[in-house]
Amino acid sequence: MTKLPQTLDNRHWIAKVSAAVLAGGGMTFAIMADLGRLIGANGDPRSLSAQALMWLTAVLWVLVLGTCFLFPTGRRAWAMLGGGCVAFWGLFLLLRALS
Repeated sequence: MTKLPQTLDNRHWIAKVSAAVLAGGGMTFAIMADLGRLIGANGDPRSLSAQALMWLTAVLWVLVLGTCFLFPTGRRAWAMLGGGCVAFWGLFLLLRALS
């Protein structure tokens, strides 16, 4: 007997959106910090690297907000996005310790 795939619904939409806003926002800022460390961005907001990181953050956050409804439950959204947030901030701390 095969298991039917779980259908997507919007019963947990508040939990999914809050996970995307809070944990997804933290994750996108962590990705921006990681990329800034890797490309050697300075603090000048007029530099090309700072502008690219700023616009990348907006695009990534909108992508997370748009896809948060693909998680089957709000708990899964919090687990995945929160785990991603912790992982990317951990990578940032590792990159900061190495340089």
